[in-house]
Amino acid sequence: MLSLTGRVKLDPRLIVEEAMNTGERRLIVISGNDSPEVASEIAKIWLSKREGRLLIATHMGINLDRIPFDDATSIDFDQTEEVLGGTWDILIADISHQFRANDIGRLIEVVRGGGLAILTIPPAEEWINSMTEFQRRFMVPPFESRGVRQLFKSRFLSSIGKRGTFLLGEEVRGELCGRVSKDRAPIERTGDPLFDLCATRDQQRVLRSILDAFKERKRAFILTANRGRGKSAVIGIALSLIMNRSKIRSAVVTSPSIEGVQTIFNFLMRGLDAQGVNYEPLIREGRIIALRFKGKDVFYLTPESAAEVEVSLKVVDEAASIPVTTLFKFLSGGFTIFSSTIHGYEGAGRGFSLRFLGRLRKSGIPHAEERMDEPIRYPPDDPVERWLYDFLLLDAEPGEPPKNLEATYREISLDSISEEYLRKFYGIYILAHYRNRPNDLATLLDAPHHFARSLEAEGEPIVSIHLAEEGGLPNSLLEDMVRGMRDLPGHMIASRIVLHYSFKSFGRLRGWRIVRIATHPELQGMGFGTRALAEVEREARGKSVDWLGAGFGATEDLLRFWVRSGYHPVHISPSRNTVTGEYSVLVLKPLSEEASKLTEEVLKEFKRRVLASLHDVYFSLNPMVARLLLKSKLDGGKAKLSTSQRSRLLGYVKGSYVYELASDAVHEVVRSYFWQGKDCLTPREEAILVAKVLQGKPWETLKSRFGVKEPYELLREIVSNLLSCLDGLRDEA
Repeated sequence: MLSLTGRVKLDPRLIVEEAMNTGERRLIVISGNDSPEVASEIAKIWLSKREGRLLIATHMGINLDRIPFDDATSIDFDQTEEVLGGTWDILIADISHQFRANDIGRLIEVVRGGGLAILTIPPAEEWINSMTEFQRRFMVPPFESRGVRQLFKSRFLSSIGKRGTFLLGEEVRGELCGRVSKDRAPIERTGDPLFDLCATRDQQRVLRSILDAFKERKRAFILTANRGRGKSAVIGIALSLIMNRSKIRSAVVTSPSIEGVQTIFNFLMRGLDAQGVNYEPLIREGRIIALRFKGKDVFYLTPESAAEVEVSLKVVDEAASIPVTTLFKFLSGGFTIFSSTIHGYEGAGRGFSLRFLGRLRKSGIPHAEERMDEPIRYPPDDPVERWLYDFLLLDAEPGEPPKNLEATYREISLDSISEEYLRKFYGIYILAHYRNRPNDLATLLDAPHHFARSLEAEGEPIVSIHLAEEGGLPNSLLEDMVRGMRDLPGHMIASRIVLHYSFKSFGRLRGWRIVRIATHPELQGMGFGTRALAEVEREARGKSVDWLGAGFGATEDLLRFWVRSGYHPVHISPSRNTVTGEYSVLVLKPLSEEASKLTEEVLKEFKRRVLASLHDVYFSLNPMVARLLLKSKLDGGKAKLSTSQRSRLLGYVKGSYVYELASDAVHEVVRSYFWQGKDCLTPREEAILVAKVLQGKPWETLKSRFGVKEPYELLREIVSNLLSCLDGLRDEA
């Protein structure tokens, strides 16, 4: 055994004893060339005092042979999502070669109270000056020479030594502090085998609340909590009770990933076991996708599919990662349980509270709400959880909105920004976006071509802006891209325009992609987002940047914001995102003359593609989104009608012909209207034209989607208005 006390000033045995005696977790970071061996010795000290489970995480098995435990669970960092829901007493993670914020957020949470989270690195200075695999993806041309900033690693190392965390190696930090957590309320043993499956009083209370909401015929039950509180487990138990004791035959569970519902299925089975019910799981690729019992079934679907299927009971796990528009589709009938993490590695739960719950409360839809606070694996106020939240800004929130809203634009220096300002800056993202990940923070801090700006008032950030440079690519690389037909990482907009439109010269232009822009939630709708975009544009023009752009999942509100700000949609993905159900859209605003000319050519190709694909590839695209994609004004595109088409079109407008006899002519003039980017019709009228004429949706769909009793007459009226505003209709024999 290594002589641990001779190597460091703080005896690791005392750290082990403190963890065990307090029932709290302790985090130990070990630096040095022998850090894996030292980690193994500390783990052996723990295991010599108590039986326990050990989890080892490495990058591609590097250094795994230096952590010799036969009965440990070993995973690659790419498998961290798969261990969520599991519990271990000791974690040893070698972060020498791979250090992803998402992995740290997941792995730390699987360690139970009284256990150790041990992270190993080479000598600290060597580690700081090296690149992990995650950082290597930042080294894209032409930005390689700038180097990775290493701010995220520095942030990590400087955070170690706070309460419950220790650095052992060339430098030693941290001190024994005894117990700092709260007492856990003892579990109430009811004698009911299902309630006794619960690990905390919180779970028992929530289980009763779910059952009461179902009996009272509420439309929804919303459960929120920080990560690690046992939300999925209690939902699984509740599901077993409701399905077994009610007449419901089928239920659907959904989550952004199939892994997200495995805990629900596992506790559904435990609940059925407790009730003596036999069941048959349907397993695919090692994951449960359905459960059948007593002629009933519970099955997994993706969020978009789950929202559409007609069953009486639905469960939506990690609802914060699903668009609000999709969430509201679940409320059309039956009983739906929504579960969302408020703070945790998924992020965005507070945004869920503001966007979804706020609207739900105003809607009058009968629902119940509960929040869980008590952790399952470790005591309340566990110091390692507090460290994790501080380090990854998991619970960061913006400050109070300033009284004086006279705003100024600020160029943020990421290497000198104060912790308080960073928390408020990043907290705006957490409240405004539904897809935040800790990796986003690491990217902002480290990537050489990423940078930050803010709009601030009274020194407080009120709009947070994350930008990335793109383009400026050499001809040789552009030729390789076209020949290989591959995107270039780090150049989302430039590479797609080069590949999808064959405009290689666009790749030579310099652009700024707006990765994220978000306004303080209490100041939204006051024009600050638009003002911030204008300031970014002013700065970009001053630095001879050729274009500005952004990429996002297209919702009507979001797309309207960008179109209103003068950005042109130039690309839409051919399929929906399987998690969000949205199509990804790129928007572009040219700033230089060369960029303007190229953008006009791109827009022509884009409009041709969309107009020709709405009846097929984009048949399910929201018509309100489709009309916004087509708002850019272009020259030409005048309707070309034959004598027969003109005659039938006029006959249709006068009421002599039905739509079906003039549909080809109507299609031609509608296509012309959208090509030219006219504004003669209302948004609703344009959406109706898209839905019926360009997408070919049935009349019944127009009735239900737009609330129209007589869609035939309404369409005739819209087409009549359309003809009065279109120029250049001409005969073509």
